[in-house]
Amino acid sequence: MAERNGGSGLFEITFSFLTGALIGAGLALLFAPMSGRETRELLGEKYGEAREFVGDKVEEAKKELSRLEEKINQLKEKIKSAKISEEENEEA
Repeated sequence: MAERNGGSGLFEITFSFLTGALIGAGLALLFAPMSGRETRELLGEKYGEAREFVGDKVEEAKKELSRLEEKINQLKEKIKSAKISEEENEEA
């Protein structure tokens, strides 16, 4: 499916990973013998880690989109240039 959708495969993999991590963390909290204070501290740490991870992935996605936008613009220019030269050849 990733081949058909282009770059959405990375998003699907990342989303699946994060979903699995959240479910696993939730189950671990339910079955872990920790006090409320320890659990809150752990949740705070994990929240910070998850926030940093997601932030990094968003930055990577922005960079990739910017790179793809530049490629698209270059292709547009090539097509425009090819059309102009084709029109010039037809006139001659």
